[in-house]
Amino acid sequence: MRIILIANTIFELGIGCIFLLFPSLIIKNNELAISFLRVIGCGAVALGILSFLMLTLKESKELKPGLITLSAFHSLVTLALFSNFTNDITNSILIIVHLLLAVSLVSVTWKRILS
Repeated sequence: MRIILIANTIFELGIGCIFLLFPSLIIKNNELAISFLRVIGCGAVALGILSFLMLTLKESKELKPGLITLSAFHSLVTLALFSNFTNDITNSILIIVHLLLAVSLVSVTWKRILS
């Protein structure tokens, strides 16, 4: 579980910082989209911080809310990105990364909640 949380922390903080500080690397000449990307970056940084803070927790009861939150986030993002992928909008690597994190986190969550 620690490896999944570390991977999620690095991924979310990295993407969040890029979206927040350098949105024009992703989207050019669209101020509204750049504004939304910065907001999404704030959310990604917050989820990265949540993952980082969860690394200090040991008890299933303490981890449960964070694991459910991260599982739901990555599962929903995977669905959203997949619907965009069918319209040829989204990069497949993003779908794969979120899908891997979703499956890993759902699996860990399932084990922690049922044990």
